[in-house]
Amino acid sequence: MTNPTTNHSPCSEFRRLWQRGGLSWVSLVWKTTTEFRKNELDSRSAQFAYYALLAMAPLLIVMIACVAMLPIEGLLDDFQKSVDVGMPENVVQLIKEQIRDIQDRTSTALITGGCIVFFLAGSRLFMTIGAGLDKVFAVENRRRYWRARLLGLLMTAIVFVLLLVTMALQLIGPWFKDFFQQYVDIVWLNILLSSGVRWGIASGFMLVSTSMLYWIVPNQKMRWHWLSPGSVVATVGWVAVTIGYQLYVEQFSRYNETYGALGGVIVLMIWLYLTGALILFGGQMNAVIHRQVQSEN
Repeated sequence: MTNPTTNHSPCSEFRRLWQRGGLSWVSLVWKTTTEFRKNELDSRSAQFAYYALLAMAPLLIVMIACVAMLPIEGLLDDFQKSVDVGMPENVVQLIKEQIRDIQDRTSTALITGGCIVFFLAGSRLFMTIGAGLDKVFAVENRRRYWRARLLGLLMTAIVFVLLLVTMALQLIGPWFKDFFQQYVDIVWLNILLSSGVRWGIASGFMLVSTSMLYWIVPNQKMRWHWLSPGSVVATVGWVAVTIGYQLYVEQFSRYNETYGALGGVIVLMIWLYLTGALILFGGQMNAVIHRQVQSEN
């Protein structure tokens, strides 16, 4: 694993990170896009979508089993409401049908098999991200296969726990909104809270997850930063793409008419591909800034 070539304090390094090595935002986005294509990260994004889709059904199995053991009522129902807000209608129906089917067929063997498939697919998912991030930092991946697999399993477990915490916060968020509205009766603020609480929590999950990915996964020693240009751009881009893609699918596209029952799967695959592309784009942006800062020393 390579060592950092600077010994700046965390505050100093954070400031230098956001100074972007003297690059303007336009230049930074241009260089990031150019290197994204050069490193063929679109192919990694396709692999991300495949492994994410493979992990989706076992993730729901494990999630339902964990939610059943938690002393929090309405957690799964609130998760489905969150999906309603952020996903196109055919994807919402696809996920809800899977949840209903899992609830009807839940057994010890199903949960055990779901855990195994979920962690195997999840580890491959993070190994794919790791390979892409190693390429953007131009470092050779010297980790042994079993170490890379263990890291993938660890990241799968961490992100799963973060997802459960996010689900719990999604349940608390509407309660906070209702409590606040009892004392403040401002129409525009109430509208903002009604639509913004869930998106704020989902954005927080994305921001924390990408920050951890960019810190732990690459074979490049980096300082931990809650906020980096790459993680912020990936999160803002993810929210914009999710909302935009939802509007496009529901207003302009006719996937169900063209593909029938496969329409929901195709929509979900495209959304997962775009999510993977944004995660890798953010990592590529951080790598561009890292090299630019190193060149100044």
